[in-house]
Amino acid sequence: MNKYLKTIFFIIGLAVFAYLVHDFGISNIIENVKRSGWWFIPVVGIWGIVYLMNAWAWYYIIDAKNKKVSFSHIFGVTLSGFAINYITPFVNLGGEPYRVYALKDSIGMHSAVSSVILYTMLHFLSHFIFWITAIIFTAVFLPIASGIKITLFTAFVILSGFIWFTFSRHKKGIFASLINLLSKLPLLKSLHKKLEKKEKSLLKIDEEIKNLYNNRKKAFYTALFWDYASRFAASFEFLFILKAIGINISFMEAFYINAGSSLIINLFFFMPFELGTREGGLYLVLDSLGLNAVTGIYIGLINRVREFFWILIGLILIQFNGKKRPETSKNIFEYMSEDSQ
Repeated sequence: MNKYLKTIFFIIGLAVFAYLVHDFGISNIIENVKRSGWWFIPVVGIWGIVYLMNAWAWYYIIDAKNKKVSFSHIFGVTLSGFAINYITPFVNLGGEPYRVYALKDSIGMHSAVSSVILYTMLHFLSHFIFWITAIIFTAVFLPIASGIKITLFTAFVILSGFIWFTFSRHKKGIFASLINLLSKLPLLKSLHKKLEKKEKSLLKIDEEIKNLYNNRKKAFYTALFWDYASRFAASFEFLFILKAIGINISFMEAFYINAGSSLIINLFFFMPFELGTREGGLYLVLDSLGLNAVTGIYIGLINRVREFFWILIGLILIQFNGKKRPETSKNIFEYMSEDSQ
């Protein structure tokens, strides 16, 4: 990646990070770290394992062994990508363009774009499967009200539909169907024309997307396993945080808290920096378990302090990711245009 572009990513990220820390309050951070005591170390540490698993998932998607990309590079870009996502005000997808630019010189632009799209699709898929798993285990093992069970059943049906759709896109690709659909919608003709100009390059990316599921099933399911397993690992964070204040819960309850709160956060993905949705989600989930709902606010605070730590690590790694060689500053579509000529 171009060193100037890396510096721009770093400066913008650091500025947003400084704003968030200032808004949250240094004294507030110190107070909550003190309150959690030594338990704060495993709270932060477990996310190192989570990011490691995420990196393994992406590593298999890229087929990094054959393309001779080091795992340490993938891990560093993974951390930086998630850091940028955390500080992206809306949608939380700012890290994806960074991932593409960080890998394009190692594996080529088309492979970088398709690997990032594939990992994002697989990341969503593992989300859906994780929530489905949580719904089943919650209904079977945890004592919850009948009203909550009805809500869970509704969510189960909706999520099953999302899982089917995501699998079908892995099998059939994205862009060919999208271009065909847009051609039938008069109101979106301008968008259709823009995509048609890049059709050759988009279809190349489509082929790589389909290739993973249709011809590299072992890599697909291995990547899905690692990303799915990372969500179980992340559940330990809630176990550690509550233990820090003398509340002992089972792993199943921590699993439920993780799944329930993450579902609510993702439903309100458009909220800048997840303001209010995290704390509100935790409040509702803890209340459904019969725990002190106000504790959800404390958990949310510790979550944010933990995020600050990994955001800073990810931003620092931006300056070290990538090969040190001359590069151009062309954007994704400029590369696509060259290939289509």
